[in-house]
Amino acid sequence: MDSITTLIVEDEPMLAEILVDTIKQFPQFRVTGIADKLESAKKQLRLYQPQLILLDNFLPDGKGLDLIRHAMSTNYQGRIIFITADNHMDTIGEALRLGVFDYLIKPVHYQRLQHTLERFARYRSSLRSSEQASQTHVDALFNIQAREQTEPDSALPRGIDENTFNRMLQLFSAPDVVHTADSLARILGCSKTTARRYLEQGVRNDLLEAEISYGKVGRPERIYHAYAESK
Repeated sequence: MDSITTLIVEDEPMLAEILVDTIKQFPQFRVTGIADKLESAKKQLRLYQPQLILLDNFLPDGKGLDLIRHAMSTNYQGRIIFITADNHMDTIGEALRLGVFDYLIKPVHYQRLQHTLERFARYRSSLRSSEQASQTHVDALFNIQAREQTEPDSALPRGIDENTFNRMLQLFSAPDVVHTADSLARILGCSKTTARRYLEQGVRNDLLEAEISYGKVGRPERIYHAYAESK
């Protein structure tokens, strides 16, 4: 299956790095470029024709809305997800009128971005599934675009042991407990990759939440804690 080529338009270097790191968690997506200015984004749009743009509205030389209008004028065939601190209803209304796939207000919760990317991947897959569509197929496409929030599958996927998963959840039973993939790996006696897989399954099941910690040195790190409604 072809990767979903993605352009990140974000002028804050640390947030751009976080978005790149997040995209890497999804094998369906591939980052083709990062732009920190409107003019650079226009050039990369012309060069790469990405299937998805993660777009900030506040850029040093213009607005993200201007990039959307430019994209429409060039018959751009991809979709755009706004990730911005701009919470003005005029901007949101204009973004909706211009057909953005989703609108995320900063600071963005990792779980919210994860759901949006998963939903976009389903949308792309459904578009490519056949040349002609039944009404059921059309309804499914429009439901995905309408931010339909499906209930997480309670069944654990292959490779996730139920006993280990439940043991992990017990570690979050006390209030204000947080863990990283590193700390969980030490407790469970497994690799950091395995620990992260269990933690991300907890996020998918809406049992855990993940937040980004910038820290004092090094790369940003995900910090996991119990989902607010499950405490």
